[in-house]
Amino acid sequence: MIVGIITLLSALSFSLHKHKAKILPLFISVGGTAISVWILKHFLDMPRPETALYLEMSPSFPSGHSALAMALYGFLFLTIWKHEKHPLQNKSLVFLAILILAIGISRLYLGVHFLQDVLAGYLVGLFWIFIANKVRSS
Repeated sequence: MIVGIITLLSALSFSLHKHKAKILPLFISVGGTAISVWILKHFLDMPRPETALYLEMSPSFPSGHSALAMALYGFLFLTIWKHEKHPLQNKSLVFLAILILAIGISRLYLGVHFLQDVLAGYLVGLFWIFIANKVRSS
């Protein structure tokens, strides 16, 4: 839900700031990640840790939260990093990097994922950022 709202707000921001070429890659990054996670979760059907602080019923592998955090916030990180210098650029990059890590760590802290779930989620998100940037550069 939050990822969807932030994705739409980011697309709106890209449109308002005349960066419309970034909208499709953003949707490819987030949408491709969401679809890939759903397919992997239901195809592999890996169990979650039994000691979770929060009861979650869907399959564990890969972590959807970690994957979508990487796909969305990683895409925004790369976009900000490549953009012209701005007084808040470095602070924004640090914030996004910490946010991505914090989401992965929270999944481990709550006990709803194993480390490999979180790392695989990050890789899925990175894969789709790579694909999205290929679309952007074509």
